[in-house]
Amino acid sequence: MELPKVYLELEKIFSQNGYALFMVGGTSRDYLLGREILDFDFVSDATPSQMKEFLSFDESFVSIGSVHISFLGHKVDITTLRVEEDYKDYRHPNKVAFVKELRLDAKRRDISINALYIDKNGNVYDYYHGRDDLKNHLISMIGKPSIRFKEDPLRILRALRFSLIYDFSLTPGLVKDIKDNLHLLKKVSYVRCLDEIDKMKAFSYEKAMWMLKIHHVDDYIPLEFNKERLNVIDMHCDTITREEFETKGIYKNNLHIDILKMSKGEYLMQTFAVFIPLHKVNTPFETTKKYIELFKSEINKNSHVISQVTTYQELQNNKALKKMSALLSIEEGGAIEGDLEKLEYFYSLGVRMMTLTWNFPNEIGYPNINMTNKTKVNIRIPNTVDGLTPFGKEVVKKMNELGMIIDVSHLSDAGFYDVINLSTKPIVCSHSNSRKICKVSRNLTDEMILALKKNKGVMGINYCPDFISSSKKNQIPDIIKHINHIKEVGGIDIIALGSDFDGIPTPNGMSDATKTLELKEALVKEGYTQEEIDKIFYKNFLRVFKKVCK
Repeated sequence: MELPKVYLELEKIFSQNGYALFMVGGTSRDYLLGREILDFDFVSDATPSQMKEFLSFDESFVSIGSVHISFLGHKVDITTLRVEEDYKDYRHPNKVAFVKELRLDAKRRDISINALYIDKNGNVYDYYHGRDDLKNHLISMIGKPSIRFKEDPLRILRALRFSLIYDFSLTPGLVKDIKDNLHLLKKVSYVRCLDEIDKMKAFSYEKAMWMLKIHHVDDYIPLEFNKERLNVIDMHCDTITREEFETKGIYKNNLHIDILKMSKGEYLMQTFAVFIPLHKVNTPFETTKKYIELFKSEINKNSHVISQVTTYQELQNNKALKKMSALLSIEEGGAIEGDLEKLEYFYSLGVRMMTLTWNFPNEIGYPNINMTNKTKVNIRIPNTVDGLTPFGKEVVKKMNELGMIIDVSHLSDAGFYDVINLSTKPIVCSHSNSRKICKVSRNLTDEMILALKKNKGVMGINYCPDFISSSKKNQIPDIIKHINHIKEVGGIDIIALGSDFDGIPTPNGMSDATKTLELKEALVKEGYTQEEIDKIFYKNFLRVFKKVCK
C-alpha cells in the first residue's frame, strides 16, 4: 500500500537535511487499518531549532519539541523524538530530553496502537505489540495504566475514545484501572475533558453517552454540557440548607439543584442562599457560618467544574475556562444579629447578596408575610406601614459601601420603598413575581416594578406554585404571563430568573434546573427574540452584578 504523499514529500526534505522522519500515531494507525488518513502526525530526530533551518512553523510548542506546519494543503504535526520524566500538575512533565532512538520515544506514548512508527520504505517499528492489538481489536496501555493515568488523567478519556471510534475492546485489566482512577479526572482542566468528550459525541452522540456512562465518567465529569452555551443565571435557591445537600453534596443529588442538572440546563451561575429560619435557630450568626463552610467545602470538592465568585471579572474568568460559577448569598438579614461588623465578616467570606428579611421581623425591618403568629398569616395582604428600622437603614448604606447586592424579596411594601429611596446602587427582588398576575404580597405591584426600573435593578421570576398561579397543570405558560406583564410595565431589562429551587414545592413544568431549556422554548414560541431571552436568562442580572460587586 502506497504511503501518503504528504509524508513522502516531507521525508525527502528531512532526508536532504540529514534527518529522519517517521509516520506515527493516528497516521500510522489509520494507514495500517486501511482507513482514510485525516491527521498527519510525524516524528523526527531533528530538534525544533534544527528544523527551523529548513522549515517555517508555529513556535508555540517548541519547548516540548513539537511544531505545526502547513504542507501540501494539510496541517502536519511534527515532534522530536523525546523522553519525559516526573509529570507535574497531572499534565506536564518536569523534564523533556530529546533523543535519537524510536524505542525511547515509544515509552512516553500512551496507547500501544499510537506507538507504531513507519519509515519511508514502509517498515513498521512496533515496541509494544501495537500491530497485535490492531489485529485483535484491543486497546491496551503502554506501561502500568495506574501510573500513566496519574501522569495525565486525560489518557482515561483517550482510551475510551479510541475504543469507541475503532470499535475496539478495552483489555479487562484496563477496565478496572479506568474505574479505579476515574477520580483523577477532577485534576484535569474541564475544557480538556470536554474536548475529548466532544470528539466522542461528534463520532456518535448516542454511542459516546452510552460508553461514558457505563464507565461511570459522569460520576466525576458532567456529560450533558454545552460548553458554547453558558447562559443561565438563577438569582436564588435554598439548596445549601437542605439536609440532602449535607449528606449527598452538590455534584449529584435528588434535589432541584445539583451540578449535573445545572450543566444540562446550561447554567452560567447559580446564586446559593444560606436560608436561616429565625423561629428555629437560636444562633443565626453561627448557623450561617456553618452553612457557608459547608458551601465552600462542596465548591472546593468540585472546583474542576464550578467556583465561587465575588466579582464580574471572576465570573468571566470562570466562563473562559468553561466552568460554572457560584454566588453566595444570605436569605435572612437576622443572620448579622444587628451588628454591622458581622455583615462585614460575611462579606469577607464572599457573601455578595443578602435578603434583608424572610418571613419574620428582625433588626433590619419587617416582612410582607409575617409568620410570627401563624393563625393570622394572610399571604394576600401586604404590610404598607412597617418598613426599615434605623439599623436597617444603616445596613442599606453599608451594603452599598461594601459592594453587596441588596435583595428585597420578602421585605414589606413599606420596606421596599425605604430601600429604593436610600440605595445608591441597583437592588434586586431575587425571587418575586407580578402581583397583578398572582395576587400575593410576595409579588410586586406595577408601581414597585416601575420603581425598580428607575433604580435599574432586576426581579427574578420565582417558580413557586403559590406565587405563579393556582393552576395544577404545567405552570410554564403561567410563568410566561408574569414575564409578559412585567415586560409590558417595566420593560425587558428588569426581568431575570430567581427559581427559589429547593425552598419550594416542586413546580409543575419547572421541576428542576434542567427545565430552563423548556422555559426558553416557550419564550421562543411566545415571540421573544434571542437577545430578549439572553437578557432574562443572564444579561440583566450580570449588569447589576458588574455595577455593584466590584
